[in-house]
Amino acid sequence: MKKYIIIASSILICLACSHKVLANNKLIPFFTVDQGPLFSINPNPVTGSYFTVNIRFTDSQFPDAAILVNDVLGKIVYSYTIRKSDYSTGQIRIDLDDAKLDKGLYFVQIKSGSSTKTLKLAVR
Repeated sequence: MKKYIIIASSILICLACSHKVLANNKLIPFFTVDQGPLFSINPNPVTGSYFTVNIRFTDSQFPDAAILVNDVLGKIVYSYTIRKSDYSTGQIRIDLDDAKLDKGLYFVQIKSGSSTKTLKLAVR
């Protein structure tokens, strides 16, 4: 059973789905969350000598995007600026030797301006 709270006579907020507001019989966003650049990592966990970052955004959506790999302490251990040619293929191959990544847990982050998205990466 969903619970609602009336803020004013024409605004109704659903407590179970507080990201939407019903105002004058229309759903409108209550707040927005920056999802950041969409990407995935394959394979994860990494058992071979490389992994691939699959980007699902364009250079017009996130210009000057960069891939940052952080260790568990937050130190940047590898960085790569995404090139125009990377957008056309949608894939960036990162060799573990080039990135100097040993076995362990890392955080792969794509950053563009104030937008950021981070995924966990395990290297075995």
